[in-house]
Amino acid sequence: MKKLFTYFGILLSAVLLAGAVTACNPREIEDSAEGGLGIKTFFPTKVVAGTPMTINGSGLSDVSEIVFPDGITVTNFQKVGGEMLRVIAPSGISAEGGKLIVRTAEDQAESDLSLALGETVISGYSKQDGEEINGGDQLTIFGRDLEFICRVELLDTDGNPLILEDEDFYRKGTSSVIFTIPKTTIYDGTFVGKVYTFDGKEFSLPELIYIPGSEGGGHWETQETIIWENDDPEGHGAVSWSGTYRFAAEGHSSGEEIYTVPADIWERMKTETFYLTVSATDPQIRVTTGWWSGSWADKDFQPGNDERLVDNGDGTWTLAISLFDPAYTDLIDEQHLLFTGDRFTPLKIYLSEEIWVDGGGHWETVKTSIWKTDG
Repeated sequence: MKKLFTYFGILLSAVLLAGAVTACNPREIEDSAEGGLGIKTFFPTKVVAGTPMTINGSGLSDVSEIVFPDGITVTNFQKVGGEMLRVIAPSGISAEGGKLIVRTAEDQAESDLSLALGETVISGYSKQDGEEINGGDQLTIFGRDLEFICRVELLDTDGNPLILEDEDFYRKGTSSVIFTIPKTTIYDGTFVGKVYTFDGKEFSLPELIYIPGSEGGGHWETQETIIWENDDPEGHGAVSWSGTYRFAAEGHSSGEEIYTVPADIWERMKTETFYLTVSATDPQIRVTTGWWSGSWADKDFQPGNDERLVDNGDGTWTLAISLFDPAYTDLIDEQHLLFTGDRFTPLKIYLSEEIWVDGGGHWETVKTSIWKTDG
């Protein structure tokens, strides 16, 4: 009888283990779902009218309509193969948010994720009315949902509008936006600049005294702030469906993490785009919480399924990660940030930004290391 129970226990364990492996392998789950019309994910998950969006899924080549919350239907969008749609978020989206729907002539599919509606609120600036600011200095905007700021309007030397687009901002996040005052092309005097959002909102900057910088030469440099760098790729090994590459915020260490991120850098990772570079030929990258309670973008990133994953052409890939959503960043505070998936080895995590350097020069990459193990 004892042997019978032992055999039964072994058999039951094997069955449960097989079931767990099957259930935890997202590649198998995704493969089984491919083929028909469906929305796998979309980005961003919070928008205002005018926000550029990307929808990823399957069977999208025949889609004729995208329906936003409150029944707002859009027929003007771009198709990229059968797995991606690019669309501009329309006006009239329900304040309560809701699901996205894609429709063909014969079918429709609804997203698992809900779309939320943002609202930009500016609460202050790093300089106040009457203060001076020099060409080359930076001005910070504080508030909520600031990722929807799309441009700043200043004045050039002749008093004409001088437009700074958001891709030229020094830093852009949900709670702060930093832009650099043009060094020599800024108006010499006092004026009130303007801030615009995707949905057409207009805000006034403080009335500042602008002073152009010197005519001396200079150049922009791409500065990488290295958050973590893999000191032993062979030793740590490739990812698996486990917790090797787990990162915790300072103050939330459990001893399981490969690295504890300083609090100030962690906060930047929650509000700015940061980057993960991996060694791989065909990576399947999942960005999730340490407790597996939710993955960022609700998807696995693989070649060709999302523009945020870029082939560097040297055997490495880089994924641009924009967590931003407070509901998700609150989770990773407590549950850690985990990189898992298949067929890749993380090499480094870093922030990237453009800085102006006085003097003649050239384009180059400047790396500021935050941490690297001694082995």
